[in-house]
Amino acid sequence: MQTYTYILDIRITHPSFDPELISQALGKSADTFWKAGEPRRTPKGTLLQGTWPESYWTCNPFSERWRESTEERFEDALEDTLGWLEPHAAFLLKIAEQGTIRIWFSSHSNRNFAVELPPRLLGRMAALGISLVHDVYQGA
Repeated sequence: MQTYTYILDIRITHPSFDPELISQALGKSADTFWKAGEPRRTPKGTLLQGTWPESYWTCNPFSERWRESTEERFEDALEDTLGWLEPHAAFLLKIAEQGTIRIWFSSHSNRNFAVELPPRLLGRMAALGISLVHDVYQGA
């Protein structure tokens, strides 16, 4: 078995969409969000210069933190995530017309590992307008 640690997030950006509408439509509160045009702030709330150029919404769909591939492979977590998102296809495709929807897969390992995404999973992602980002951290 391939051994690695990973976390999965959904990250949505859009030129103007209200992040609260995303939370309502998906039935899930954002872990982090901001609305286009609002003053920029640090995570602790300190005011920064300028305003946010686009709206941003992110969440960990199942409130899981870093997990081991020996507990659940990324491919299985992706399958569960797509199952959660698919009932919201029309809403997601509306966002994808001007914005981006990404499944963000961050991982790290002490050795090489491979993840295979079969055409069936890739097709399900494409049908929702979702891209995949694999963010690799060195070492464990």
